[in-house]
Amino acid sequence: MPRFATSLAGAVGVLVGAAIVVRPEPARADIDFQLAGTTGAAWTRALPTLRSSALSTAAREVPDARIPVGGSLTWVGAGFELGMTIDAHIVIPGIGVAAYGAVGSYDTVLTSADGSIATVRPWTTYRIDMPLPGIGYRVKERRWMFQADVRTGLSIMSMTGTIAGGSSETETSLTAITGVLVAEVEACRRLDPVTRVCVQVAPRIYDFGFMNGGTLGLRVEWGR
Repeated sequence: MPRFATSLAGAVGVLVGAAIVVRPEPARADIDFQLAGTTGAAWTRALPTLRSSALSTAAREVPDARIPVGGSLTWVGAGFELGMTIDAHIVIPGIGVAAYGAVGSYDTVLTSADGSIATVRPWTTYRIDMPLPGIGYRVKERRWMFQADVRTGLSIMSMTGTIAGGSSETETSLTAITGVLVAEVEACRRLDPVTRVCVQVAPRIYDFGFMNGGTLGLRVEWGR
């Protein structure tokens, strides 16, 4: 009987040890952080109505006014952003900042501000984009990577102009801010294990209006 008990205890010990060895570890998400720098061109189909702060002209006090501008605009600019990937495929575009300035030749736009004649200068326009988090998916094929995502953000636009008062004109700055919704599609070529060069196309689903432009950029990305 003692010999049987000893054998049984030994067998139980072997089974318990085997169970400990083969016990599965809890699954953990593989998270990697990404850094990207982008330079490129953008196009806005229709410039929004901008706001001018209250000011004094030689003729009268002009209150805060909404000044319609209209017309399309082409931009060039650059920016950077941070993001992350989960399990190599799920993409979480993070936060960033980008600055764009108008390029090309544009005529002065004659408009009005609270009944006063106003002129605006589209060629002085600049905008600051602040991308916010979104969600996307990517796939890799050897040295190539393809990615698509949708993300939100904020955009601030500014332009200079004048408001007439009597025989003189008073300088003013026009601004507008909006939320944006952007779809991004890119194709990348890996240069080394952590560096990629990409071409990105990003239509603006909403940007001061629906389907109101987009961007075409060349990106360098760092991260697995």
